[in-house]
Amino acid sequence: MSTQIQIKVEELNALVPTKIVENPQVEQKFVQMYNAIWGNEVGEQIYAREKFNFNKLLTENPSLQECSKISLFGCFLDMAVNGLSLDQTGRPQCYMISRNVKVKNGNTETWEKRAQIQVSAYGEVYMRQRAGQIKYCDQPVIVYDGDIFSVGLENGVKKITYQAAIPRKSNKILAAFIRIVRIDGSEDYHWMMETDWLRLAYYSNKNNKNQGANALYTSNSGQIDQGFLENKITKHAFDVYPKVRIGNFTALATSEEPEPKIDYGIEEATAEEVKNGFDEQPTQTQQFIQPNVTSSDEEEGF
Repeated sequence: MSTQIQIKVEELNALVPTKIVENPQVEQKFVQMYNAIWGNEVGEQIYAREKFNFNKLLTENPSLQECSKISLFGCFLDMAVNGLSLDQTGRPQCYMISRNVKVKNGNTETWEKRAQIQVSAYGEVYMRQRAGQIKYCDQPVIVYDGDIFSVGLENGVKKITYQAAIPRKSNKILAAFIRIVRIDGSEDYHWMMETDWLRLAYYSNKNNKNQGANALYTSNSGQIDQGFLENKITKHAFDVYPKVRIGNFTALATSEEPEPKIDYGIEEATAEEVKNGFDEQPTQTQQFIQPNVTSSDEEEGF
């Protein structure tokens, strides 16, 4: 049985943010967790890859370096738990964002900046494929005014009829849909109409203290951004699917909650504080590195 590696909070807090992942104990903890969770011995290679990706993000986004050391440490270990990568090239599987958190200590409240891993639509599809929930997921389809589009049920099975107008008759976006193929070969469809993303925009504005919804809801000449809509529909398509394992410092933009807390080898009281007893306030850095992706559906009441 492997020895559990414990990391003292005071030692963690003494480190420069970019040196956290280079700490020998952090390296050992990452490798130990990855190998144990995924049942292989490639933890050292994954550690080297994600150490580079993690510090690259910190270097490119100085605001992340202002986050608490424990949250940065937790985000890094979540890469072992989630089995994803922070590589931002191509179609990123996840992002690292910062959030302002109101910490309650008796009658006293203070604000603290904390890091969080946000799983992208592509990352969630990968996780659900790996978990054996789906075989694959098609690219979302945007429906424009003039296209033939109808939805319904056939013997209790969701069905969609779609034919794109060629050439396109209008740039007005009416709907979007996605097809998911389950492991047994059966198909599952999910669609969103304009009323659906207007409802999400309402919750986004409400969460932002009525200071306006995420700009991507109107950035496309007053319409929702196409890439943003594709991300939304992919994530909401999995609302009714079983939970997938995510780390303590990770969020999916669905209505799930993470599995019971994982032992990250830090003092229990501190780990508990990170997950409980605080309110969250969005910050300007609560955005993905990618310009056309939002932080999460949590900002929209989900």
